Amino acid sequence: MCSQLFNTGSYYRVLPAQFVGGKFGDPDVKEVQTSIAPLHGVVEHIYKVRNKYDERNPKLKKTNATATRKLYHKLLFYRNFVALEKPLIIPEGKTDTIYLKAAIERLTTFHPKLGQVVSGKFKPAIAFQRYSSKVHDILQLGGGTGPFLHFIKSYRANLDRYRFRAVKHPVILLIDNDSGADEVFKEAIKVGAAGVGLTSTEPFYRLVDNLYLVKTPEMGTKGTSCIESLFDPALLDEKLDGLPFDPGKKHGDDTKYGKQDFAEKVVKPKAATINFSGFVPLLERISAVIDDYAVSPSTVP
Repeated sequence: MCSQLFNTGSYYRVLPAQFVGGKFGDPDVKEVQTSIAPLHGVVEHIYKVRNKYDERNPKLKKTNATATRKLYHKLLFYRNFVALEKPLIIPEGKTDTIYLKAAIERLTTFHPKLGQVVSGKFKPAIAFQRYSSKVHDILQLGGGTGPFLHFIKSYRANLDRYRFRAVKHPVILLIDNDSGADEVFKEAIKVGAAGVGLTSTEPFYRLVDNLYLVKTPEMGTKGTSCIESLFDPALLDEKLDGLPFDPGKKHGDDTKYGKQDFAEKVVKPKAATINFSGFVPLLERISAVIDDYAVSPSTVP
């Protein structure tokens, strides 16, 4: 079924004959499926069972992957980055998603391209990569810029594994424009993003096929910024239980609070009154990617 999906974009699910009135009815029927969810459930279950009895250490499981793990990776990559229903943003961390959803909801200039309110509820028109345990383990994505390096390096090779590649939407790597991005910039240059760096000002950089890189907008003479820089300074000065906010808070430091608390306990409850105007340049960059891909979609041979 997986092979058929990767080659044609659909697969057959066999519906067994029904036993009715003491006898079997029509013979087994092949039903065409385009939804990946049922197939994903089957492959995920097989992977979990076999992985449970694979007693090797986690590092060896990745470097010397079993056939089941390779198939699961191939299906996850296809579902997440090829068979997209919306443009996808891959942020550095979970808190970026909270900020962006709130900003898009409040900044109606970007409706309906990036989202809109339907029946009183906001619905994003773009998707955000969820950093589940399986995404971290199998796709090796999540937590900072490090995983972006491998992702960029292997992206085209991963796409080449599929004969059916109807990539309808862009995938956007969203990165803080600070020193932590240096290695990512170097890798981006290798795949064609000429000139990308802390002070470069292009709205986006097209890397490979439907994969783009977007930086947080440049600030000051050095250009450095992070996504929290887009908030009003007064909000960043807000204290929780008497503690100041530090986006670079280290684990175990009890003198400050970090990004997760800022997102959950400051941004979320106050989203209706926060001034999100600082996010306009970033949302313009994301919108520019969507426009660019609409005009020049991927033509992977």
